[in-house]
Amino acid sequence: MNRITLAPGELKRFGVGSGKWLIIREAVEYLYIRSDNGDRIRIDAGDTLDISAFKELEISNPHTVNIEAVYQVTKQTLNTTPPARVNWAESMAISEVRSPVTTRQETAQRFISRDHLVIQPNTKTRLFNASVTRLEAIIQNISDDECEAMIGDGNVSAVVGLPVLGDRVAPGGMTITGGGELWAFNNSGVPLKLAILEVHR
Repeated sequence: MNRITLAPGELKRFGVGSGKWLIIREAVEYLYIRSDNGDRIRIDAGDTLDISAFKELEISNPHTVNIEAVYQVTKQTLNTTPPARVNWAESMAISEVRSPVTTRQETAQRFISRDHLVIQPNTKTRLFNASVTRLEAIIQNISDDECEAMIGDGNVSAVVGLPVLGDRVAPGGMTITGGGELWAFNNSGVPLKLAILEVHR
C-alpha cells in the first residue's frame, strides 16, 4: 500500500506494472484518476478500479486543500468497505447514507394508580390483566393488621407465589417488571389491602 499527499491541483503518475486492480483504501476527499487514453475517473475511499488494460495511471487532486490518500495496486480483486465519514463543524455533514434507519418516537412513561384493593382471607384476586405497554408494577401491602399476601400467576395460593408481609405501619412491597397477568392471594385470617402503581410506556 502507498500513502500519498497531494497538494491542490497536483498530479502524480505511476506505473501499473502487472497489477489488475487499484483499491483506494483511505482518502479524506474524492480524487481523479486519468488513464492512458485520457479518461478521467472520480474515485473515493473504498473504491476498486479495474486497471488491467492500463500501463500508467495519473492521480490528481481537484480540491483547494491538501488531500491524503492510501492506495493499493493488486493482482487479486479484494472486497472493501468504504469508511463512514462524518464531518463536524457548525453543523453535521454525512457523506453517505447506506441504508434507511427506522426510528420510533419515544413517548414519556405514564403512571396508573389503582384504587386500594381489599382481598378477603383465603381468597385470590386478579390484580391486572396482561399488558404490552406495562413496564412494571409496584405493589405494597398496607393492610390495617399485619397479614401475608402471596403474589403470582393464576395458580397463586397459600403455598404458591411470592410472599409480601406487611401492614399500614410497616408496609411490605414488591416491584414486578413486565406486563404479564398478576394475581394475589390473602394468606391470612384478616382482610388484605394492597396499593398498586403501574408504570406504562
